[in-house]
Amino acid sequence: MTITIDTPVTFSLIGQRVSNQDYVYPADEWSRLFIVCDGIGGWDQGEVASQLVAEAVARFMQQHPTNCINETYFAEALASAYYDLREFLIKNPLLSRLGSTLALLQLTNAGATVVHIGDSRVYQIRGGAILHQTQDHKYVQELVSEGIITEEQALHHPRRNSLSRSVGVDSNRFPPRMDKGEITHLTDVQAGDYFFLCTDGVIEQIDDQALGNIFSRYAFSQEIVNHLLTLCSNLTRDNYSGCLVKIKSVSKEETNFSY
Repeated sequence: MTITIDTPVTFSLIGQRVSNQDYVYPADEWSRLFIVCDGIGGWDQGEVASQLVAEAVARFMQQHPTNCINETYFAEALASAYYDLREFLIKNPLLSRLGSTLALLQLTNAGATVVHIGDSRVYQIRGGAILHQTQDHKYVQELVSEGIITEEQALHHPRRNSLSRSVGVDSNRFPPRMDKGEITHLTDVQAGDYFFLCTDGVIEQIDDQALGNIFSRYAFSQEIVNHLLTLCSNLTRDNYSGCLVKIKSVSKEETNFSY
């Protein structure tokens, strides 16, 4: 298939924090790669980490283009990010830990590939209905999935903000633990679909039902983003960033993801 898109709408705001540790990789209507990252809270220079991770992964993928991201390929992309993070720590010995989440969308002639690490999300939304949503890599989410605690208990768990996966390095741990990206291939892509990449600040106070209602209410990407920004500015304490991609057209010649 051949996919065209409207010009993406991106945003990144500081919220009620003292610095903005999110990073949105630049995109336009010709882009096929979209990335949003969020520096890990409590670690050093999250604004540096998020940009290093996004740019390293994008650089690798641009230098080694593929129609199908698989586990081996993406591990190599992440290795570039880990290398850049480690190099930054070496050059800045007063720092000890750098890390970030990652949310990525790639559009190809086979559909869409979504990769995520941490709690930055990617949604596919059609007519206000959420068709696909990444599951956060959080400690409490694993407990919920295993039936150890309930969703309600997770909301108040002391480790509710702890990530179970991230792209991060620690000067006291070498080689670093290299978490894997969770990869999903989506072949059901239609004109009018939205893909929305966002950091956790966007969904801090906006649940899935509210998000779906916003997408069903407004016809244009900028209107959707404007409404999200209004809600976030009133409700969100964290940085809030996102990239909204609307599918303009899809031609249906048969193409498969090839490894």
